[in-house]
Amino acid sequence: MAKLLEIDGLVTELGNGRDWVRAVAGVSLVVQRGETVCLVGESGSGKSVTALSVMGLLPRGRFRHPQGRIRLHAERADGTQEGGEALDLLGADAATLTRIRGARIGMIFQEPMTSLNPVMTIGEQLGEVLQLHRPELSDAARAARVVAALEEVRIPDAVQRAKEYPHRLSGGQRQRVMIAMALICEPALLIADEPTTALDVTVQAEILRLMRELQTRRGMGMLFITHDFGVVAQIADTVGVMQKGALVECGPVAAVLHAPQHPYTRSLIAALPEHLPRGARTPGGGDTLLALEDLAVHFPVRRGLLRRVVDHFRAVDGVSLEVRAGEVLALVGESGCGKTTLGRALLRLIEPTAGRVVLQGQDITRHSSRALRPLRRQMQVVFQDPGSSLNPRLPIVTTLVEPMRVHGIGRDDAERRARAAELLARVEMPPDSLWRYPHEFSGGQRQRLAIARALVLEPRFIVCDEVTSALDVSVQAGILKLLRRLVDEQRLGILFITHNIGVVAYLSDRVCVMQSGRVVEQGATDEVLQRPRHAYTQVLLAAVPRLEPGAAP
Repeated sequence: MAKLLEIDGLVTELGNGRDWVRAVAGVSLVVQRGETVCLVGESGSGKSVTALSVMGLLPRGRFRHPQGRIRLHAERADGTQEGGEALDLLGADAATLTRIRGARIGMIFQEPMTSLNPVMTIGEQLGEVLQLHRPELSDAARAARVVAALEEVRIPDAVQRAKEYPHRLSGGQRQRVMIAMALICEPALLIADEPTTALDVTVQAEILRLMRELQTRRGMGMLFITHDFGVVAQIADTVGVMQKGALVECGPVAAVLHAPQHPYTRSLIAALPEHLPRGARTPGGGDTLLALEDLAVHFPVRRGLLRRVVDHFRAVDGVSLEVRAGEVLALVGESGCGKTTLGRALLRLIEPTAGRVVLQGQDITRHSSRALRPLRRQMQVVFQDPGSSLNPRLPIVTTLVEPMRVHGIGRDDAERRARAAELLARVEMPPDSLWRYPHEFSGGQRQRLAIARALVLEPRFIVCDEVTSALDVSVQAGILKLLRRLVDEQRLGILFITHNIGVVAYLSDRVCVMQSGRVVEQGATDEVLQRPRHAYTQVLLAAVPRLEPGAAP
């Protein structure tokens, strides 16, 4: 195979002109035509900075490259190397980089909603790429190429979708549009930065299959950045593992996953949920903490000039389940199936349309806000993004003490602060965290603080909504162990909303599978995951990317 991209001893430093931090420390790797190289590692390891260095997209005046080279090699259609010098990307001027980006190197970013322009149609955004790199095309040819690009990534009704704005498309469709935009000029090299992180497993499986097919058809090289080892096992030819800016291990995918040489690689693989020691489970079998009986949440669909209600969207449609003391009930399903709406309805953060919510034997479905306030102590929630759920203007001590003050816990603030300090120790956070602000903590630490805030009122029942979805595997492992310990020691009941089947297998005692607002299957975790009965559950489990048996624990 011919070389496409050659990174040789790359050093990238980020700073403000006086203070510099080395984000990439001497990275060397090669991407060849038709090859997929995956870069894995925790947040802050330098993966994305490496990709942005290749593209020349780091913020102007805030970076420097004291050492290293990045060369983009020319190649013929048959894959053989052309003569002449390779292009030095680090030394290229702005005009050259503009010509290269999109035409010879395409890039897919992690979050399509921040990458797509909300005030331009899909067709206009794809057409803009062609206007820049294929100015010889007529308007008709350009429009035809846009539709063909959307059809190639299997966007249904491509002609109509080209006229839509990004907010009218689902997450999976927006990611397909990003792929179409990156590939519309048929680049030789594709860089994909966490392109499937926020997607459901079924959508992720489709996107990965699509990218692989397009790569095979076009013979592209691909630099794929991810922290999901299941994705790595499915798509990679070569794997590079990054830690603190350095490439600590690189080799064929089978060798790295099944016989990792570096301790850091071994620790990452050992932190995967499927490799965590599960231990003996304390049987739930306790009192029922929360029960839902035919719960429904319907949202009105309004149309016409007078916005009359013409129909109802059934987000939750007759769900019955229960959570007992000392158990974790996992609620799984694709985006839009009603998981989060169900969690908010049972907490009475949105009003149910029908059915009953029973908390420790008491029907709270029609309780007023005043009547609910004392019961809020018994049921708490941990949201997906702790960065937005913790008040950035309040120190942690205020975040923890204020709820205790509202509910009359503790004789005075001194006693409440002492209780808060004890709680921080319980979630494995240092005592000085009390006096710091949320922005001073890492993502995993903020999630621990969010758990501490949920525990501060000594609840019996907690809803955890996708609390590990954005975390690195090692940080995720710590959060999962903490939650399991709290359930076993304090006999809490947890409703754990997730789409990560590996997390379900480690953490939960029972599983409910939701589809289109209904529970289609529920039962003991091992029973559902190993012998699923419903066709939807079978499809969901089949789509989960996994390490092949024998991957090093």
